[in-house]
Amino acid sequence: MPDWVVHLGFAYIMAHFIKLKDLKLFFLGSLLPDVSRIALYFTDFAHLNHISSFSYFAVFHTPFMAAVASLVISSFSKNFKKCFFLIFLGAVFHLALDLTQYRIGNGILLFYPFSFRQLSFNLFWSGDNVSLLLRALSIGVLVICLLEKRPVGSPLSLKTANLKIAFPLILVALAIPLSTTSLMLKNNVDYLAFFAHPQKWEGKKVELYKAKVISTNPVIVREKGIMFELVGSEKLREGDRICIEGIYKEGRIFSVFIHRYRGPSKLMVSLVGLLFFILVWIDFPQRVRKIYGRD
Repeated sequence: MPDWVVHLGFAYIMAHFIKLKDLKLFFLGSLLPDVSRIALYFTDFAHLNHISSFSYFAVFHTPFMAAVASLVISSFSKNFKKCFFLIFLGAVFHLALDLTQYRIGNGILLFYPFSFRQLSFNLFWSGDNVSLLLRALSIGVLVICLLEKRPVGSPLSLKTANLKIAFPLILVALAIPLSTTSLMLKNNVDYLAFFAHPQKWEGKKVELYKAKVISTNPVIVREKGIMFELVGSEKLREGDRICIEGIYKEGRIFSVFIHRYRGPSKLMVSLVGLLFFILVWIDFPQRVRKIYGRD
């Protein structure tokens, strides 16, 4: 999926195209579907089960859960309707961008919780030339975004939440993913059924979306906390992030197709995107100009 630099850059372009003035809430929504996935980076540190954690947090990356999360955030705003609309619109645009990327063993749960079918338009790979061009374009437009003059102030207009509304919404947001973890496994979303019970996939095709090479002699890859030996002609280096399609036999994956992700990791680039978001959110350039009397 695109990194946060691309998500914010294209959110800015879309905001100008539809003449949307309140960028902050739209930007917040454009990052919202990925926020829950931050928790997945801490599964090793917290000694959590990768499969259980993924089956719970992955569903927040859906339109349905984005709507629920937008409702929760909007319950803390004085302008509930405007807040919900802008945040949810940004989240939908985020998911639309994610649909464009090529995926193996992965996709968007567009109709969750009513369907667990994963969808993708498969237009480009993360790290390929198109992806790098989109990233460069996004950095350029985000610099323009920072230089643009906008009113200073909080877009949320925070208020004390009505707990009769906010508390049930929070419980619903937490409970829905918990109620569908077994269905995620049953429907083999992101090949969770394979990772949970590899022995049942003997001789069958398997797909790993973002495996990490942790050893090269022999080649050992790890994804969702599970390690496999990879057999193939591709020359790999320790630390490579790869996408794999292959046949599983006796604890080994015989590769049919391998895509290696190039360039800096999505996490590192997304941290740059997060910095842009924070600078826009706190009105940093406008405040600097005001201090030096340039407005």
